[in-house]
Amino acid sequence: MTQEAGAEQAAIPHGGAIVDADLPRRYLTLAANVADRLLGAADPAAMIEELFDLIRSELRLDVFFNYRFDGDRLVLEVHGGLTPAQAEAGAVLEVGQAVCGCVARDRTRVHATAVQASDDPLVAFVKHVGLDAYACTPLIHGSELLGTLGFGRRWVDRFNDDELSFLHTICHYVALAKFRLRVEEELRRGVAERERLLAELNHRVRNSLQMAVGVVAVEARSAGDAAVREALQRAVTRLEVLAVAHRPLYAGSSVGGIDALEVLGGAAEGEAEIIGEAGWLLPVECAVALALLVRALLTQPGKAPPVLRVARGNEGHNVTLEGPDWGRNDMAEADRRMVTMLSRQLRAEVTFVADAMVHIRIADADG
Repeated sequence: MTQEAGAEQAAIPHGGAIVDADLPRRYLTLAANVADRLLGAADPAAMIEELFDLIRSELRLDVFFNYRFDGDRLVLEVHGGLTPAQAEAGAVLEVGQAVCGCVARDRTRVHATAVQASDDPLVAFVKHVGLDAYACTPLIHGSELLGTLGFGRRWVDRFNDDELSFLHTICHYVALAKFRLRVEEELRRGVAERERLLAELNHRVRNSLQMAVGVVAVEARSAGDAAVREALQRAVTRLEVLAVAHRPLYAGSSVGGIDALEVLGGAAEGEAEIIGEAGWLLPVECAVALALLVRALLTQPGKAPPVLRVARGNEGHNVTLEGPDWGRNDMAEADRRMVTMLSRQLRAEVTFVADAMVHIRIADADG
């Protein structure tokens, strides 16, 4: 290999040729640096430009073309060493057209040598660019063609075997990095679409619940019978709890469930001090049931605001309402029925303890 002016080299004669003994170490170091850059890359085009800048001196490269496979054609995504007119002339290639098109079609590496002496129409473009040697590699991940990446020289008519092996290895790294970036972009688009859909769903659920609350509240105010008014008002309260219980689902970033502390905070509406650690995630249907259950317990009249504690137990979670008189069951009959129904749904046990506590034990709360 011809040595770059000014660089140090340990040369050893071998069969009449000069062997660069330091070359394997330099290539290994360069490959490691390339891999490090590609792993941290965030932009496909900038990634290839940085790669070219990193290796062009060692391999004495003049030009590179990176084409992206786009349906049934190749689109020049990024390049180096071309004039604007040359880049425009090679901006789009059909599969099978020119060297890069053949590489894409056959998914096979091509090493074009002595280009300036060739009349082959396939090398016409690289010949026009002034290259005399051109090595092009398909960028493939699994069975999927991502594009092609080629490197060229004007000063010599071929690459040697070591150089070709190094360039092919680098192209393999590039294919992995491009696939990673594409997957990350698809994930970002998926997250953005999920957030858009959740926002729309949140808007519709909120409007529907507000409408339902308004309709039932109007009925409650206009009801002539006190018992009917009371029943309708309880319905209004439960609808409001439903709205509060659903809100964290759309406001939060976790798709694993709703944090129980957020739900209980909304259900308590400032009528209880809540103590516990975040991280207990509940499916939405369980979160709604727990919010309604706690709300039904809190509606008992004549009692000071309790302390509401959430703690992990050996076989589930424990929720307690602690305070004077909270161990007495003073719920209205409708609230009793609600608590019984919700307890079954949650697989929970509700116990009134002495005079100071209501204990709710929820088994398998994380499932």
